Amino acid sequence: MAFNREQLEEGAALFFRLLKEQIIPVSEELAEKYCRDGELRSIVNNIAAQGGLRVFHTPQNIHLVSKARGSDFANSYTQMKEKYSGLQRKRYFYLANIIITIFLAEIDKESYVRVRWEEEGISYYRLADLVTATLKAWQERSQKEDSFTQQWSLAVDEMAELWLTEFSEYKLSQVDDSIDVVRTKNNRLSFINTALRPLVEQELIIDNSDELKVIPRPVLYERLDEIYKDQERYQQFKKLIEESKEKMEEQDA
Repeated sequence: MAFNREQLEEGAALFFRLLKEQIIPVSEELAEKYCRDGELRSIVNNIAAQGGLRVFHTPQNIHLVSKARGSDFANSYTQMKEKYSGLQRKRYFYLANIIITIFLAEIDKESYVRVRWEEEGISYYRLADLVTATLKAWQERSQKEDSFTQQWSLAVDEMAELWLTEFSEYKLSQVDDSIDVVRTKNNRLSFINTALRPLVEQELIIDNSDELKVIPRPVLYERLDEIYKDQERYQQFKKLIEESKEKMEEQDA
């Protein structure tokens, strides 16, 4: 298929705008044209594919995301460590990824529950309790099933030692005795703040660190529905996390 110069220029302009911002509202002129013009979509999608990226659109936004494998733009551990000082060692990186997955599993509900999350958010305390329950449940299971950690490719002992033993629950600000999750280290609530920072920087969530709660934005649900709904491993992890949550709630009842 041959494209004219104007189409190629518009396609390149939209791609590099997406590369910079990741999400563009479809209300913008060029984005709206992408949604209705198959040739322009083909140009943008082909450029993205060359770098291992994928473009998709919803009724509200156009998204640019990295493919799980083979992407020139996927963040390796080395890159993440350089960008986020809190991920100084691999077990910190592993734990941060589990915290993100637990957060996603908690908000990935039916639409009427999603509205509640968007309005009220999820507290740091709730998320910390879920992480604690999940890691304890995985520890118990790994002790009973020798193949558990290999089957799920989980560094359970390393993450559990870091979260349950080395991290305190929280630290107070030296100024006014409030809980400080931004400027303190080596505690559970501050590490939640560190783990969720990539989602904040992509404007997928609102991290209200003063009120100690995290609010998912609608664009995060768009990504969940488009990227994760058919991912078998994500659904398996979600079920594994839900089992830990149910056990925690039974013990609290």
